[in-house]
Amino acid sequence: MTYVAQAGELDPIRHPGADSLPLHTEEKTPVKGCYTMLNRFYESEYPKNFGVHEDNEGFYVVSGKGYYWLEGREWEIGPGSAMLAPAGQRHGLKKSGDADLTVFIYHFPSAKGDHQ
Repeated sequence: MTYVAQAGELDPIRHPGADSLPLHTEEKTPVKGCYTMLNRFYESEYPKNFGVHEDNEGFYVVSGKGYYWLEGREWEIGPGSAMLAPAGQRHGLKKSGDADLTVFIYHFPSAKGDHQ
C-alpha cells in the first residue's frame, strides 16, 4: 500500500491534451476507491470526449490558468481553484495562455444519493 507517493515514481500516462503522473493507484491505495494523480494540460482546446466517471472526481489547480467545463457550464480557473465533478457528470479541463495548467486530481467513491 502507498500512504506517501512522489510524482515520478510511476511512469507517466499520455492522454489527449494532457500528461498524467499517477500517485496513488487503484491497486496500491490504502483507501478503497480513492486514487490520485498530477496532470499537466498542454492543449487550449477541450478533449473531444469529456470525462464521465462512476466515481466522484476532484481537482486542485497547482499552477497555470485555464477553464473547467461541467455539464454545459464553464468557469475560469487558476492557482488555488478547487473543482468537483460528481459521478456521471461530463467534465473537462483546458489551459489558457502560454503556460501549461498543472492540476492535482483525485477520485473518490460515490454513494447512492450523495449528490445534491
